[in-house]
Amino acid sequence: MTRSPLLLALFNPINLAMLALTAAAGLCSAWWLAPLGFILWLIMVIVIARDPGVQMTFTRQNRQPLAQRYQTRFDRLERARFSVFNALERSGQPIRRAAEPITAALDELVEHAYQLSTRLSALDNTYAIQNATGNFDDEIARLQKNLEQTSDSASKREFESTLQSLKNRQEQLKSLSTLLSRYEAQLTGTSSAVDSVVTGIVGLQGQNTKTAQQRIPALLQILQTEQEELRQFDQAL
Repeated sequence: MTRSPLLLALFNPINLAMLALTAAAGLCSAWWLAPLGFILWLIMVIVIARDPGVQMTFTRQNRQPLAQRYQTRFDRLERARFSVFNALERSGQPIRRAAEPITAALDELVEHAYQLSTRLSALDNTYAIQNATGNFDDEIARLQKNLEQTSDSASKREFESTLQSLKNRQEQLKSLSTLLSRYEAQLTGTSSAVDSVVTGIVGLQGQNTKTAQQRIPALLQILQTEQEELRQFDQAL
């Protein structure tokens, strides 16, 4: 596990040096400097702990792994999130402020995609196990043959019930496979859409605030559209 943002801030070399100087000032110089130094040290810790880049890195490194079919696509999505953050950090305060709706929507989209990917990963594992252990075609063929060969009414009812149950399970597995593939395609599309947002955000560098404000709504609409499509998967699940 990666250290939390608070621990990173507490063990930051600059903060440790500041704390040592504060203690030294209190012991060797004027005692009243110690409280002032401690307050300054505390402010420095809070600033580092609340740094968005530090928090994003901590969250990323502590995520649970996803199914491989989703992991590579989600990693691409999260890299795009970092790219947007870094591009805005280089763009200056006015453009960062204007782009706050973009960063908020992107944060929400990435977290939503991760939660969905986690749920679909569990289903993907279930599908893999059942698909590997259940030879439905052979079982159905065997039961149909038994059904044709038996004349006992009780045995027929038992074979028919078991046969219908197997067919239902087979159909459910096919539906699950379709859902898993649909989400894989959706996650790929979402990653591509967010890449276009990254390109748009990078293009804001060097632009004036008015131009940035004019371009942001279209970028925000891309994220909102992707968010709505993810909500459809919530309903499907």
